[in-house]
Amino acid sequence: MDNEKGERNSTIKIKLNGREQPFSEETAIHDWQSATEEASAAQSEETVEDEEFEWILPNVEKNEVPEYKIINATKDNVGKFPMPKWRKNIKPGISSLFISVFLAIAVGLILGLIIYKMAIQSEDSHVALKEADHSPVTEKEEQNTKNEIYSFTLPDITIPVIQGGLYSTRENAVSAGEDLAEYQLGTTIIEIEGQYYLFIGVAGDLVTAKSWTNKLKEEGLEEVWAKNLTISGKTVELASKEEADRLTDEIYTLHKLAEESANGFVKGVVNEDVINSSEKVITGTFQNEVAKDLHGNLQTAQKHLKSFPTSEATSNELLQAQQALLEFVQIYYSKSN
Repeated sequence: MDNEKGERNSTIKIKLNGREQPFSEETAIHDWQSATEEASAAQSEETVEDEEFEWILPNVEKNEVPEYKIINATKDNVGKFPMPKWRKNIKPGISSLFISVFLAIAVGLILGLIIYKMAIQSEDSHVALKEADHSPVTEKEEQNTKNEIYSFTLPDITIPVIQGGLYSTRENAVSAGEDLAEYQLGTTIIEIEGQYYLFIGVAGDLVTAKSWTNKLKEEGLEEVWAKNLTISGKTVELASKEEADRLTDEIYTLHKLAEESANGFVKGVVNEDVINSSEKVITGTFQNEVAKDLHGNLQTAQKHLKSFPTSEATSNELLQAQQALLEFVQIYYSKSN
């Protein structure tokens, strides 16, 4: 029994860090205040024990970081030229602004210099032109240039004419024309391929021209023929396109005036409406000599035909109108061939 009691009274021993620690199964009732004090003391004691506890840590070898060396390195050029202190103190934004302002001023100065040189050259050219304007020769050349700034080709025309003869010399043609004075006919001489043609009338169409030749034959003039004369236009120099358009309109009135003039010889009457409408077309003036002569002859024919119905000398009015139209044809041919 004693042995059993002794076994029952045996206790469990706990060793921590080589020291025995008491162990009791009995439940102790503690006073909270004293327990607090004991807890504080126990905590202090555990802290001391923890400090005395030996921790065994594994030995860890530290891997040293290998050292890298720069091979064939060149020194930065910046090191040779240290940055000025004033540039270090400038902020990036201010540096950009400074460069922009500097470039703007430089560009402005360059442009200003270019404009200044251009202005000087322009003034010199104006002075030269003013000095040249005082020269009479320059004024004449300038006037000629103004008068010949638009090249214009006269239109091709085909006009019915009455031929009074063909001669080998101009003298013979002139003599033959003088012999026709008693018939109150106009005359003009045109050289064609070395021959001299005597023309004594112009009409608006070939039918009227043939009727006129028949009447002349009845009056005793046997050697007369009606034919078409084709004339190719030549290039002339006019002042403007407006002048070219006016001259073209006037040239197209040739057939109308020629037709009324021939009707005056054949029928003894003219269409006043056609004459008046032609007057509205033949207006203005021309500086070019060819254009001026063509315009003048058409204007003369129109005025005489307009006076024909009221004039006592009707035959003379028709003669003057026909003479002006024949001269128009002669100028047109000679200036175009």
